[in-house]
Amino acid sequence: MRFRGSIRPGEPLAQPGEIVVARGRIDLYPSRSRYQLVASAIERPGALGIFSLELEALKQRLAAEGIFDAARKRRLPDAPHSIGIVTSRSGAVIHDVIRVLRHRAVDMRLIVAHAAVQGANAPVELAEGIARLDTSGDVDVIIVARGGGSAEDLSAFNSEVVIRAIAASRTPVISAVGHESDVTLSDLVADVRAGTPSIAADLVAPPEGILQLGMEHLFARVVRRIDALLGQRYEELLSLAQRTDEAGPRELLLRHGEHLAQLGSALARSTSLYLQRMDGALAEAGRLLEALSPLRTLARGYAIALGPDGHPIRSWREAQVGGHVRVRLAAGAFRATITSTEKEGEHGRKA
Repeated sequence: MRFRGSIRPGEPLAQPGEIVVARGRIDLYPSRSRYQLVASAIERPGALGIFSLELEALKQRLAAEGIFDAARKRRLPDAPHSIGIVTSRSGAVIHDVIRVLRHRAVDMRLIVAHAAVQGANAPVELAEGIARLDTSGDVDVIIVARGGGSAEDLSAFNSEVVIRAIAASRTPVISAVGHESDVTLSDLVADVRAGTPSIAADLVAPPEGILQLGMEHLFARVVRRIDALLGQRYEELLSLAQRTDEAGPRELLLRHGEHLAQLGSALARSTSLYLQRMDGALAEAGRLLEALSPLRTLARGYAIALGPDGHPIRSWREAQVGGHVRVRLAAGAFRATITSTEKEGEHGRKA
């Protein structure tokens, strides 16, 4: 039986002879010595449960507002310097993201906004974390993340308050919730969806070679700026010399000669200072490039396995038994044949 207060608006009542799945409690009716089931929820096998119905209704309502439209999604920055992440500090997500960024972007800053990722308080804490990072102006991109779980575990990422917080963010947002197969409404509204938190970290890490290109671009800017500065000063000197020739009197020549000397000294000082600043910028970029160089990792005893196409092999799934790989070391390389593959399980155990 169902009491009136336990029936949700729009929920159809069970009919005599209908097969349903009921959840509730067993109660005793003493006056008749009868047991009865007091149902708090009724689901029909093969049909959507009440939670799924409510989720679908929310999805349709938000879609009608255009909140999931591809046109409103923004591109991620090419080389972000500071990453914000909204997740629980006690989960494994933080460690996964740090592990990826440590190998790909050692100088990147990671700012964590702690929030519960499941439970009654999770939606509000997640929304507040997103808004706090967005308004701080300290991050270039925000990752909203948690590990895998059941549909109930991920329900916070289907809440309207979280979805609207992501939509309102002026900072690009990556949704990295659950596993590859899990899809939440947060995934639909975010600018980019990543199958896992590790994939999200890989998306924001700078691509290989970008630092070298950045140094070349900086050097070209320095050369152009110096050329423009020298050209401007040269034109000023020519103009002054022409006016001096036209003036004639000795006193005027002396004054212009002094002015020419001052301009020459000022040009030399400004050029020297500008070159010093640019030299410092180039040196800093060189140190950054050296810190991120994969050769430093190889020098610590690591190696890189390259497939036949020359790309690094990142997972045991990419290694084919009987295939050939080229193993790059700090000094030289060698080729090897794959005889077996292994997948490591949790805590390093072989699965």
